[in-house]
Amino acid sequence: MAEERFTFTEELHIPTPWGYLAAKVWGPDNGVPVLALHGWQDNAGSFDTLAPLLPANVRLVCLDFCGHGLSSHYPPGMFLNYYDHVYHVKLVIDFFKWKKVSILAHSMGAITAIFFVSMFPELVDKFISLDAVKQLSSSAEYLPARMKSILNHFQEVCQRLEQGPLSTVSYEEARDKLVKNYGGSIDEKDADILLIRGLRKIKEDSDEYEFTRDLRSTIRPYIFNDFTTEQLKAVARGIVCPFLLIKAKNTSMFEPKELYREFYDLYRDASEDFRYVEVDGKHHVHLSQPELVAPIITNFLFPTKSKL
Repeated sequence: MAEERFTFTEELHIPTPWGYLAAKVWGPDNGVPVLALHGWQDNAGSFDTLAPLLPANVRLVCLDFCGHGLSSHYPPGMFLNYYDHVYHVKLVIDFFKWKKVSILAHSMGAITAIFFVSMFPELVDKFISLDAVKQLSSSAEYLPARMKSILNHFQEVCQRLEQGPLSTVSYEEARDKLVKNYGGSIDEKDADILLIRGLRKIKEDSDEYEFTRDLRSTIRPYIFNDFTTEQLKAVARGIVCPFLLIKAKNTSMFEPKELYREFYDLYRDASEDFRYVEVDGKHHVHLSQPELVAPIITNFLFPTKSKL
């Protein structure tokens, strides 16, 4: 008997006070709920190659964060930050009326999830982080200067948006820009997948496109995320559910290895089952080489399904 395949089910709009959060849903309605959260400037398509490799009894909801992909943008003049993303995760869970959900998250999505899992441990069954150890630590002494820089950048972006439609690009230009900006983490094939939700065609009879993302999401950091190491350690101690951290070997290290080790120890002490696994590949390994991470994820979610 042929093995049942995991298939794409539907596009979904989750209503919010400012519009909706778009989601790409895979698997049966009665499947085990897993919420997938993408990285900065990515979208729900980030999981398109990984999803078909997951067990067929999973209900995988791949979210477009606000200001990303096909989700609604905030009204003009509003600031977009990590706190909002954490709140949006709660809105999605409430919408589906999940009593428990596992979270599969990459990069910025994983940082958002770290905060959510720590804040709402009663709602999370298992947590999988793809190539994100922790939020970057920040020195308290630099907080005023960093906040000033972020606010100035935000004001510049708002003024740019008030000037009218942003400039258009050809598809080739958009793809080249994406590959270049990701510094080798994705190739043209991966870019094509992300651009399905990342580009909007202006005219049907021309090669003119605009990016779907909210320009406010390009402010980096586009939030007040200046947490000290001690504050982040307090967050880490709140992750008590089973926690799988998959780290890509060929990716940048933004902080000392010693600090990462401290957090691995914190996760190990707090979580009832902390696992750390390294895989060959770059930051978007789940998109470019999903076959490397899919068995590890499956084994973590459903140990009896593993063929390892």
